[in-house]
Amino acid sequence: MRRPFTITGVELSTTPRLEEALTHSSYGTGKDNRHLAFLGDVILALAVSLHIIKNYPHLSIGRMTQMRSSIINAHFLSETARSWNAQKLLKLGKGERQSGGEEKESILAEMAEAVIGAFYLDNGYESAVQFVENYIIPDTFNIEYWNAKGKLQEISLRNEGELPVYITTSESDIHNKIQFKSYVKINGIISGNGEGKNKKEAEESAAQCALAKLRKSSE
Repeated sequence: MRRPFTITGVELSTTPRLEEALTHSSYGTGKDNRHLAFLGDVILALAVSLHIIKNYPHLSIGRMTQMRSSIINAHFLSETARSWNAQKLLKLGKGERQSGGEEKESILAEMAEAVIGAFYLDNGYESAVQFVENYIIPDTFNIEYWNAKGKLQEISLRNEGELPVYITTSESDIHNKIQFKSYVKINGIISGNGEGKNKKEAEESAAQCALAKLRKSSE
């Protein structure tokens, strides 16, 4: 069972870089979480890959890749960050705060990656992997999310008789970091949106968002 995560307490005392991990580039102190996020992204992918190989060795490489992708994407990581309530401690610049930056998918996902990077640098590889196991990898994988675009296409064709339409754009921030944003339309209505480091990830994130809304509406 995934252990409850507390952003303060023992984690804070054993992870001096945690404050840096919670500092967005807009804060303007000269030290932010971008480098930690860059590192955490790699540690996360490795830890998730090891978990899948260890626990699901019977799967094909294609399935393993889809399974890993269901975790290492902006939508999943931002939802994980929200479950930590860590967004309340995010250090944002005034403009970013006023525009609702603490709820932006890309900022929350980057923060989650930065926390992993901080754990790695402060406590070592094994501790970082254990953190991913305890606080990020779900107890059970949602099979729908292994290929959200494929699942959404299946539902859309069955219910609406047409394919989902994705509209994806890219933009650079003040640090020339490119971020992709996508939204998906079903029957002409926007059903979900998402962000990612590339077009594929952004569209998958949008499809995951749409599936989550469909599940909630059917409850």
